[in-house]
Amino acid sequence: MLDSIIETLEVMADEELMESIRRAEEDVKAGRVRPIEEFLRELEE
Repeated sequence: MLDSIIETLEVMADEELMESIRRAEEDVKAGRVRPIEEFLRELEE
């Protein structure tokens, strides 16, 4: 459990990572998402 807490604090201290998470949350709220199947198909190409 302590490891999980430490990892969470490390993520929260990483400003760049936290900004990426905020942008991703905004994308989801705005509907700027696509089905995982579509994404995986593109990876295979």
